[in-house]
Amino acid sequence: FQIRQLPEAFKPTSPGGFMNPPGVYDKDPTGFFFIPTYNPESKNFHIRAAIEDPRPILGHEGIPGHFLQLSIANHLSDEIRRQHEDSVFVEGWALYGEEMLMRTGLYPNNSPAQGQILRLSRYRAARIGVDVNLHTGRWSFEQAVKYFMDAGGLDREAAEGEAAGAASSPTQKISYIIGKWQIMNLLGRYKDRLGENFRLGQFHDDLIKNGSLPVSVIEWILLDDPAAVQQATK
Repeated sequence: FQIRQLPEAFKPTSPGGFMNPPGVYDKDPTGFFFIPTYNPESKNFHIRAAIEDPRPILGHEGIPGHFLQLSIANHLSDEIRRQHEDSVFVEGWALYGEEMLMRTGLYPNNSPAQGQILRLSRYRAARIGVDVNLHTGRWSFEQAVKYFMDAGGLDREAAEGEAAGAASSPTQKISYIIGKWQIMNLLGRYKDRLGENFRLGQFHDDLIKNGSLPVSVIEWILLDDPAAVQQATK
């Protein structure tokens, strides 16, 4: 994928940038990762994170995150699976991947990257409070901004961008933590099922080879257990 500067039009709602993966029918498999404008004087959370160490966000947006997962999904033979894109799985996988790279030793102990993973997790958790309270009418936009600053550790510029993104896309922000939790839960069950034959790489292959399906459906495929799907469709 190529790295490009974030267009001005996207800055209000996507201040940290984003991955624009290749489309389902694109002949060109190239994706585009849009990043904020480099400014060493900026206090913006996302820009400071990229300057400190770009690997955590590249892991989320690129490999093993969005670019890898969505590129694989685009090449599935099943048309329905190619077209379906469950945000909880897509964002959950990318967030899981960030932390998985740390847990498996990519970043040295006490490194800037390790600290960044924790700070990224903190503001992703804050998104849950904002998403729920903003869209149930309990909070104003300013309250959402303040919560991102106080609970999420963001500066005002980044907090306003996060709040604007949450306001423009209900439930999208909550999908990160929920998706990661569902994948971690599935990982535990998968590991218990395979016992001594468990291999983390095989779990990842099995997880993302089915496309961007709900985790409950993937759980059914991997464990031959429809319980989660049945619970979701009651």
